[in-house]
Amino acid sequence: MTDDAFGLLEKALEAADHAAVRAAVSGLGDRERRSMVKPLRAYHRRWQQERDEADQWLWGRGARERRAAQGRRRLVYDRGPALRLAGAGVLRGPEELARWLTDRRFFQGPYREGFTAELELLREREAPWLRELTERLAARVDDATRTDCRLGVLDLLAETGVTPPPRAELVRSWVHRSHSRDVAAAGLGRDPLLKAMVPLLFAVDEVGELLENGPFAQRLVAAADGDGGALPRAVLLDGVLRRLLRGGGRAGDLRGPLRLYTLLEVTTAEAAGRVRELTLLLSDAPSAVAALAQAELRRLEEAERFTAGELCEITEVVLFRPERKLADAQLSWLAKAVPRHPEHAGALLTAAGAAFAHSSTQVAQRATRLVVRHAGALTPAAAEELSVRAESLPADLRTVLGPALGIEVSAPDGAPPPPPPAPPARTSRAPIGSLAELAEETAQLLSVMTDGVRFSHRAEVDPPALERVLAAVVSAAHEDRPGLIAALTPVLDRHGIGLGESESYLRSYTDPLGELCDLLGAATGAVRRRDSGLRRFYGHAAADEAPDADPFFGTRLGQWRTNAERCPGPVRVLLHRLREITFGLAHAPVPMLVATPTEPDGTLAAAQLTERLERAARAGWTPWEYDLQLALLRLAPEPEPRLAERANAIGSPAGDRLADWLSFGAARATVQRPRGLRAIGLRPAAVPARSGVPAAGSDALLSWLTTPPDVRRPLYPRAQLASCWPALWPAQPELMAAFVVSALPELVDNRSNEGSGMIAALAETPGSGGPVLLLAITLTLSATRAEDRAVAVDALLALAAGRRLDGATLGAELTARARQGEVKLSRVVPALREAAGSGAYREIWDAVAAALPSTLADPPHRLADLVALGTECATWAGAGGEIPALTEYAARPGSTRLLAEARRLRDILARDS
Repeated sequence: MTDDAFGLLEKALEAADHAAVRAAVSGLGDRERRSMVKPLRAYHRRWQQERDEADQWLWGRGARERRAAQGRRRLVYDRGPALRLAGAGVLRGPEELARWLTDRRFFQGPYREGFTAELELLREREAPWLRELTERLAARVDDATRTDCRLGVLDLLAETGVTPPPRAELVRSWVHRSHSRDVAAAGLGRDPLLKAMVPLLFAVDEVGELLENGPFAQRLVAAADGDGGALPRAVLLDGVLRRLLRGGGRAGDLRGPLRLYTLLEVTTAEAAGRVRELTLLLSDAPSAVAALAQAELRRLEEAERFTAGELCEITEVVLFRPERKLADAQLSWLAKAVPRHPEHAGALLTAAGAAFAHSSTQVAQRATRLVVRHAGALTPAAAEELSVRAESLPADLRTVLGPALGIEVSAPDGAPPPPPPAPPARTSRAPIGSLAELAEETAQLLSVMTDGVRFSHRAEVDPPALERVLAAVVSAAHEDRPGLIAALTPVLDRHGIGLGESESYLRSYTDPLGELCDLLGAATGAVRRRDSGLRRFYGHAAADEAPDADPFFGTRLGQWRTNAERCPGPVRVLLHRLREITFGLAHAPVPMLVATPTEPDGTLAAAQLTERLERAARAGWTPWEYDLQLALLRLAPEPEPRLAERANAIGSPAGDRLADWLSFGAARATVQRPRGLRAIGLRPAAVPARSGVPAAGSDALLSWLTTPPDVRRPLYPRAQLASCWPALWPAQPELMAAFVVSALPELVDNRSNEGSGMIAALAETPGSGGPVLLLAITLTLSATRAEDRAVAVDALLALAAGRRLDGATLGAELTARARQGEVKLSRVVPALREAAGSGAYREIWDAVAAALPSTLADPPHRLADLVALGTECATWAGAGGEIPALTEYAARPGSTRLLAEARRLRDILARDS
């Protein structure tokens, strides 16, 4: 092929004339195609460059210029489909052709041409690699590929007989094509890909919704039931069972196979041939799947296709599961099966005894009634085994079961669970003593912070570890900066932190990891003695700034401030502390930080702070402003007049401020909840101890920590430092709980886990346990994620171990939140049961007793579970006395589960009193 021949093709491409392109590449020989490959590739590169330039013209232009640029871009984009058609007729080799034909850039713009022309050119070429090309295309198409391209790949699969790969994108394309008029009119049974694609429906994830919605499932059943045997029913039935056994995927992926199983109307003979698969579904499949298998096996047993021995085996499996509906259905099945199999009555009733240990008291009570009703059919061996299993029953049910069995049911050890152990005492670690130790601690800190886990309770930053690193970096940068650079260089290189770079994250979204990177970069750079950067960070004017100062520094700093102002108070304090250290290391180094805590909880001893300020005055340096403010917040709240006199004698402004705090006591904060608002309506406020103590507004950190959180904003962009919040103001754990509460409602409705990571840390803080923290724990008990609820249980146990868990307040909070619909008792009660079983049963009983009067007046969903938990805790705690609301409710007529549980609790309280 000569250059003139390619010139004809180029003219057709420039005109976007598909017919001319088709004529130019049709009937070419192998040698002619080979000669056109390089010119076509070069043209493709030029077209890409023109398209990129046309896109650039749309930015920063006026309306008239933009309209002209849009016209030019349209002309460029229109050549894309023609260029793709040319590649189908010229390019050689399946790999390059597959990339070319699926390139999305060819389809941008108002593309109206189909994929038919490309397929015709490929067929005309009679290439031996057409099957291989089909395999490559089937592996590359996805949901973003144009519809005509995906349909063309399906046609190639049917034509070449290539086995479709197990990809969800292909399955979805095939199902969507079946909705077209031509396929629907002809029937799914005439589809050439039917037998190849149906197994993939059950082999890949994320396609269950295709069977759940729309008419496709009915068409599959019609194809299986129709004449001609286009699709055997066994293929569908076995595929459904394989998909249900595999499980996994998204929560809704199994609803489609369940619907298809129902539409198949499986016969008894078909189900009898698949007993093994149905039995396996009972152990760990989702509840809906297990319920289907249970119903099918019950149908087989009633048709005498399932033996009593097999029924005993699956009964043990089903009753081991926690779902109450499955257990009730199994006991109902046993109640009908015992009369049908009198020779196996003992074995069936013994299997029913597995329900004695069920978490639902109602299930245990129903199993007890079943055994008592058929006690006459029990053999001595069966009665003996049931007496052993009865040790798991509550005391009142054991007394009912014993006489029916005709033997004495052994009572278990009535000792309640041991109290939760006190958390191990935390001791302060010695300061970092060498540069090698500092490098090791810094590497560990960076590794934890780069995990990217939002509010993970298992990947938190240890606050004392962070403070030790900050103190050591500041001290080493002042005393031996060359040695510090040599020690930290390998660590910073591994994490991509530039030496001496202190402003790389100044414009970015406020991120504690980025702030720490800038801090370490400043510590390993040269000191710029001009301190205007630090003074401008505090908001002071820099009239004496050097002429060569960075003219964009103010803009970057303003952007950083704007981002920081959007964060909650504790985050803002942490960000300003890290950024102050960064600017201080770069512009005005000091020998030490004065706010480094002396206790693991963040408390700073007043005597230690006084000594640090004395050293600063003698050496002639001034502590950084936010470092000093944080040091004052970390003091104990009680006045210390003797130390105040010593601080007053320092003779520096910092010493005078410390003397004011020590003379009158530290400022404190209150958290108010406006009446009538939801749980997130909290208003922190600063309350100065005396007029001499800074109040909110004159002290920046105190002002930020007492600014109400904005519930419309996310709690924290990168939340590993959430564990450091309690150490900012150790004397005010309720204040930190108020900030985290604003994000907790998301735990109930969504899978967000913002805030849960610091609940346990707050609970371990001395003096915690107030109503705001209990509100936060209550909301976390209803979190969607089980790991978040486990954090709340840990917090309850920490408070109970320290004698700081007020059960009555917890119960009142639980009642209020349940009324507002902010918590779900189906999640709260299992978590409370776990806490009670770990030793906090007295506090949990106090909470249940406080919640009953209000909740019984207007019972929320699953209140019976809470009453059953109260019965367990009251038995362990030896509680007695009458709860009037409970007595009144239990006297009502009826047989609901709530009434049954209320009567049990009433009887337990009356017996113990």
